[in-house]
Amino acid sequence: MSTVNFLQDYRLYDFFTNSNRITLYKNGKNQTYEKSSPEYTAILDSFLETIRDSNEMPAFGVSLHDLTMKSMEQGTWIKFEFPEQMEHSEMPFDALLVNVVADWQGFNIIRELDGEYTGRCYYLDLNHGTMQELYDTCENIKIGKNNA
Repeated sequence: MSTVNFLQDYRLYDFFTNSNRITLYKNGKNQTYEKSSPEYTAILDSFLETIRDSNEMPAFGVSLHDLTMKSMEQGTWIKFEFPEQMEHSEMPFDALLVNVVADWQGFNIIRELDGEYTGRCYYLDLNHGTMQELYDTCENIKIGKNNA
């Protein structure tokens, strides 16, 4: 089975660069940043650097809404929101959610559709890289309100 370089598929790359806002979740608190904000730019740039040499792999992960919501109460997560419904690999979504763990060398991209985190995920292998830079970027952004 062959893999596809994540950035070689323009559509996948375009999904992230064309999100209209990013929500950062840190231990139960969250803050949403619009595309024009410096926080949005910092998170997006760091995310794109993290996935630069990644490979999209077959995903065996399935998201269950209640478990995902409970998991988001701890740790660091980022959600890319889009102005309209998108689709990749015949799987539609309105937003894409990522759990950011510094030493992970791969991760699921959880699809949100109609306000629910339910169904198959995408998976990226970071090709011997880690999420450390992205994690550091997220940790350096201060959020002070709980919108959950």
